Amino acid sequence: MEEYKNYVDLITAALNGDVKKVDFVSETNNIVFKVQTETQGIVYAKFYLNRSSHIDHEMDLYDIMDRKYLKDVVTSFESPKFAIFKELKGKALDELSAEEIEQNKEKIVDSLIYFYETVGSKKAEGFGLLDDKMHGTSQSFQEFITNRQMDTEKVLGKYPVLNSAFSKIYAKHKDLLVGDNSLVPIDTNAKNVMLTDDGNVKFIDPGELISAPKLMGYGDFVAHTYKTPLYDTLIEKLDLSKEDEQRLRIYAVFSSLNVLAFLEKLGVPDLDKVIPYGNTNTFYSMIEEHLHELGIDTQELDAEER
Repeated sequence: MEEYKNYVDLITAALNGDVKKVDFVSETNNIVFKVQTETQGIVYAKFYLNRSSHIDHEMDLYDIMDRKYLKDVVTSFESPKFAIFKELKGKALDELSAEEIEQNKEKIVDSLIYFYETVGSKKAEGFGLLDDKMHGTSQSFQEFITNRQMDTEKVLGKYPVLNSAFSKIYAKHKDLLVGDNSLVPIDTNAKNVMLTDDGNVKFIDPGELISAPKLMGYGDFVAHTYKTPLYDTLIEKLDLSKEDEQRLRIYAVFSSLNVLAFLEKLGVPDLDKVIPYGNTNTFYSMIEEHLHELGIDTQELDAEER
């Protein structure tokens, strides 16, 4: 832990010395530590390093959301930006059995809808990725989505279908990509949503917000849960128009492509075999099905690549 001494010192000071042991947990865009205390049991310290292209907006959600859906904060600081959270006991969605999903799917989906609708009721200036003032950094939604997804296509260049899915969608369905500047959470995969031991739903690592149509957030969730009972329940409750159903599929494809591009940058092999958390279907097969439902022939895409 010597390399993390400065973090340990900050944690110790924040807890007024009430620290028995500090263990490193993870380090990617942020860094997380598990802390055993004398009087408060186990807590977790999260330092918001923002090492990637986006800013983690978890703490901003505490000014927007009903806190019962978020982790309990022990204390937080702005410089450096970090927070200490009480330990949550329960299971992430990808750890739930099929029976547990079936028993709790209504509660999970109702919580998810509340989450997206509450956050989406807030508007931002501009579109796309947010700066540190919560303003979008693109002048239009079209500018944001084309730049983001064309960059993704380049990263996925060696994968047929994946490397042209956005271009084909944009050519056929550009008119469906209508801009909006709602605040949208885009990291609600099955590891970031928990059913606690006392039966509550918590969004445990909500991550990035962007300025975009609310359906982009739902699309992120659909990218991970398509062809599962959670997806079926969500679709039933949303009762979307035909056009919005198409938009939801489009945004699910975009989210899936972005996840796979991230994994490609990490050096993960065989992206066509990658399965989302909490699902049994590959991203690749689900993208193909979405494209088919959108009237885009994936066999034609394969032939073009060859």
